[in-house]
Amino acid sequence: MRHVITSTCVALALSSTIAAAQQPCTPDPGRVVAEVYRQSLERGVDAGAQRWEQALANGSMTVRDVVRAVAKSPEYTQRFGRRQFGEGQPYSRAVAGLYRHVLGRQPDANAQAHWVGVAQQSGLEEVVDAFVNSAEYTNNFGDWGVPGSAGLRFCANRGAGS
Repeated sequence: MRHVITSTCVALALSSTIAAAQQPCTPDPGRVVAEVYRQSLERGVDAGAQRWEQALANGSMTVRDVVRAVAKSPEYTQRFGRRQFGEGQPYSRAVAGLYRHVLGRQPDANAQAHWVGVAQQSGLEEVVDAFVNSAEYTNNFGDWGVPGSAGLRFCANRGAGS
């Protein structure tokens, strides 16, 4: 019985992974940018989102580029990148936020401590670049996937990203 349960769990996990990998991409840059805003800025889009939509549509930016730009934006820095009252280590909440917003997951304690040190030494933009350029980001989202979106991908012009 134990073998059957284990096999069933493995099969379910594998089938959900395959289903996510097979999820069709969207050619709608507005949908993609709305999802980046929801994930990264924790809000809906505004008129400023149109520049990102156009950049995706005309191929001058990838979703990865948009995620990086949004995470480095003045709004992001204002809302999530400042030292907060009662925070033990400067940037600890900001780094935890970048894990959620850029990598789509919670940090482990050792890695968070490392990146807090990097932020203190070099600034949060350095951490943003490291996360977006990481093998983890590339493996999970590549150039066209949206972090934290359950597999949403942009179908870029000429079939890239699909």
